[in-house]
Amino acid sequence: MAPSREDLISIRRSVELVGRFSDGLLRVGPFRLGAEAALSWIPVVGETYGAAAAVFLIAQGLRAGVPVTVLATCAALMFGRTLISAIPLAGPLAADALALHGLSARLILKAIDARLADMAAPVRPTRSWTWRRPLAA
Repeated sequence: MAPSREDLISIRRSVELVGRFSDGLLRVGPFRLGAEAALSWIPVVGETYGAAAAVFLIAQGLRAGVPVTVLATCAALMFGRTLISAIPLAGPLAADALALHGLSARLILKAIDARLADMAAPVRPTRSWTWRRPLAA
């Protein structure tokens, strides 16, 4: 069953919140830092949070009916970031520079926004065809 407009709006809000919390709590010039950047310095905690946030974003994308190609891209980005952050010392530094959960959230939001726009678009009537009687001979 396809989600209703209200469901999509609720899903959109939760995805936006997780994206902002993960990678956009603090802005320093062109850089954004979030909970994920702070937690990546704590062994196991950062990877656990990253994996949980990734699963949540993908699950919400599935609920919203986001195309599989978008979800696969997001999963690959977030999985890669989690792997990078597992490398001692250099991993968290590199992972902090990559706001991939935020990027994934924005990709999912874009797909949800497209679905919402489709729902709001007026339905165009289909062309009705009528059968005509053959002319009398």
